[in-house]
Amino acid sequence: MRKIDLKSETAFENKKASGSDVRSSQSKFYWATSVPINEHNNNICRVINGKSVLEIGCASGKEAEIYTKYCSSYIGIDISDIAIENAKALKIENAIFLCVDGHKIPSENSKFDFVIVNSLLHHLDLEVTLKEIHRVLKGDGALLFREPLGTNPIFQLYRFLTPSARTNDERPFTFSDISLMKYYFILDNVRWIGFFSILSAFVRLKSFRTLMTYLDKAMSFTPAKYIFWQFAGSARKKP
Repeated sequence: MRKIDLKSETAFENKKASGSDVRSSQSKFYWATSVPINEHNNNICRVINGKSVLEIGCASGKEAEIYTKYCSSYIGIDISDIAIENAKALKIENAIFLCVDGHKIPSENSKFDFVIVNSLLHHLDLEVTLKEIHRVLKGDGALLFREPLGTNPIFQLYRFLTPSARTNDERPFTFSDISLMKYYFILDNVRWIGFFSILSAFVRLKSFRTLMTYLDKAMSFTPAKYIFWQFAGSARKKP
């Protein structure tokens, strides 16, 4: 079992929820990979239409405003009390926001059609959280996720050199983490995000980004996909 410093995690998320852009220097990389990330987000909206949704790490409710236009019911949880207050202030009609730890989901078994997690699983004890997600999903339910990979030493070096942009307990997905995920879920519709396209962060041309994204897509059909920055997709609950 991996021990997580929840106080530190809460403080970091409260800082973000209070308006501090702790990852401003990384925004160029999100621009560089925005094409596949937007495709993933659009797919989430498509599949959750008319379904019950739990979002772990809902932050201040930015995505909730979008998801609730499609899903039948929505619950968002976050460890940051400031973020939850911000989310509640949005007064989204069909949304419930709760300040709780993602390791202990306050829900009965088999309640949700989908659980959405955007770049948060790597902050948590993965085995505990995956068990909880598996528990609260319906029999045909699925986890919709996007997470960073820790399998490229160059990206890991960059993370090491920019400690203020993350907490001490963040751990991007390793090969063993991917295997653990496959123990509880069947991974399908997975996309691998950010290798050549990362270069467009330094050459801010949409045409160059499009070309690099195309090269990434071709490369993602090879074992080289494991040296990408992120992976995202759907993980169906195993019986």
